[in-house]
Amino acid sequence: MFERDATGAAVLVEDLDPTALLDVLEQRKLGARAEERGKLRLAAQWCVLHPATADTGVATWAGDALPGVLNADESLGGEGTPAVSAFAPEPVAAALGVSTMTGMKLIADALDLQHRLPRIWRLVEDLRVDPWKARHVAQATHPLSREAAGYVDLQLAPRLASCGFAAIQTAVAMAIAKYHPELLEQREKQGRKGWHVTLRHPAPGEVDGTSYLDVAGDTLDLTAFHDLVCDQAAALKALGDTDELEIRKAKALGVLAAQQATLDLVSLTGDSETAAEPAAAATPVRRRQTILYVHASLADLLHLDQHAVGQMEKLGPATLAKLRDWLNRSEDVVVRPVLDLNRCPAVDGHDPSEEIREIVILRDGHCVFPWCAVDARHTDLDHIEPYLPLDEGGPPGQTNPHNLACLCRRHHRCKTSGRWRYRRRPDGTYEWHGPHGRSYLVTPLGTLEIHNN
Repeated sequence: MFERDATGAAVLVEDLDPTALLDVLEQRKLGARAEERGKLRLAAQWCVLHPATADTGVATWAGDALPGVLNADESLGGEGTPAVSAFAPEPVAAALGVSTMTGMKLIADALDLQHRLPRIWRLVEDLRVDPWKARHVAQATHPLSREAAGYVDLQLAPRLASCGFAAIQTAVAMAIAKYHPELLEQREKQGRKGWHVTLRHPAPGEVDGTSYLDVAGDTLDLTAFHDLVCDQAAALKALGDTDELEIRKAKALGVLAAQQATLDLVSLTGDSETAAEPAAAATPVRRRQTILYVHASLADLLHLDQHAVGQMEKLGPATLAKLRDWLNRSEDVVVRPVLDLNRCPAVDGHDPSEEIREIVILRDGHCVFPWCAVDARHTDLDHIEPYLPLDEGGPPGQTNPHNLACLCRRHHRCKTSGRWRYRRRPDGTYEWHGPHGRSYLVTPLGTLEIHNN
């Protein structure tokens, strides 16, 4: 196995002594920095070549800018950076083989470093710091004013090469306190906006019957609830449960949910006017409802082979035994009819029927723009050939699975803008043609670049 030493000569790795090996590692470090610096340089130049105008509109994080609406405050870069034309990030992201959001972040970081963090950018140019660390500073200061970003730039530049994330966070916090005290006050007054209860399932292919519940709320309330969970876990142990404490605490959540009594919200809120009508104010117990989108063999479902598996949307594969266990513990089970994805029902109107929508969503699985992974259930259904109303000469049955595809809102707008065009091939893949002569093929296994001869 060959590598190049500090002089550029090819040498066997096995022949390197410790000193030479460290020299080569150092060269690789500088080479990696130069590569990432090059990406930032090119991204910045792309912005120079694609300035926002009243005709192009502005590239925004939400992708909602339309031609004729020029608002520099919505540009990808922070305050004080030049606005970039709408949909400028898409060709950059596609050329790099990354998602549009990743391309947008690259452009935003390049703009912020060059225009808001000049001292740190100089360190990147001189290969004295890792570009990823400089980009971390750019992202941390992005929401702040240009003056606040300049303060962080001044504080961190002399020591960025050796400091860690804690020092970066401290410098940003000081900038917020110095230049944005209103943000601190707002944080204190509106802390409740960060409260949430979020249920998160594992990534597809990693499903083992375990999910994750993340909670943020009032400290006293959560402490009291944690005490209740611990008490229930102790009761489970007293009843003979031999699982470890953390497992029993997790199981206690299910016990508490199953034993939930009707809540009297009047007594909790102290509303004396409604107290006279406790029946109307009470919140009924919610029945456990289970809705699963499962793709499984009919034979497996009938025989319930303990080793058989089904495919669940967003969750991945799971044994049918696990599915049966979940369904047995649910009071309400919704069974979705099986759809034949080879059918091609059609309607004359613009909006698809529920059956058509479901067929397209199940078929595509995600946004079909190159390298986009937005789940199909969070996308628009786009007419590949633009819809023309019947009274304007349009043909019947235009809204059908063959003429519909899943596009996230941003890429739907991008296609509608005319900068990109695509078609659905007979084999079900999607052929995209973007600006500057680049083409891509979106397949079930990923995106491929089409090299035009």
